[in-house]
Amino acid sequence: MMLFVSSQIVQAHAIWIESNPVGTKNQSHTIRIYYGEYASGEIEKTEDWYSDLSQLKLNLLDSKNKQVELHLTDKGTYLESSFIPVEDGIYQVFISHPAKELGGTTRYEFIAQNRIQVGKTAAYSSIPLDTYFVFANQLLKVKDQVEIQLLRGNNPVANEEILLMSPSGWSKTYKTNNLGKIQVEVIWPGTYVIEHSHMADQSGTWNNKSYTKNWQGLTASFQVK
Repeated sequence: MMLFVSSQIVQAHAIWIESNPVGTKNQSHTIRIYYGEYASGEIEKTEDWYSDLSQLKLNLLDSKNKQVELHLTDKGTYLESSFIPVEDGIYQVFISHPAKELGGTTRYEFIAQNRIQVGKTAAYSSIPLDTYFVFANQLLKVKDQVEIQLLRGNNPVANEEILLMSPSGWSKTYKTNNLGKIQVEVIWPGTYVIEHSHMADQSGTWNNKSYTKNWQGLTASFQVK
């Protein structure tokens, strides 16, 4: 993922959300948002985040599909929030932030998501994003096989790349099948980040400036014991 300013490459960064995939009813659940290059362990200070990215909004979709915005606190190298789940179910946190500044004539939109399961229920629920991942939202174990599906407009996205980044620094790019799915084996404990980017020819005006392309970068994370 690349950001262009004055036609020069200045960054290769993304945002991602980290949180425990399993929550406990009536107990505070912490969420953290980072910006940097996960594969190389590079995390930027919030004051150095691209454009107005540090002003992003974090949304929560609760177990009854009610959406609220969560308050964020700047911790210097990440943004932090929390919520208290009051019922069992799937809770989803997500970001969709078009950067204020264009990169040349490209509009950049940063998207990130995570799912938290409270209680035993594991039923899937949709998320209000144009493009998103579907994958198991429980703590995984080393050697587990993980199925990840990429959807756009609720339709599977075939023959596109998903980058898997491991906590060891190892990364691998997979290509989705005709159902928009990949299958990966996790072989190290820790947090994994998955990433997909998409560049489209699209013309418009953003903050009184014209653009000819629209880029979207999507991430999610999961944990392995």
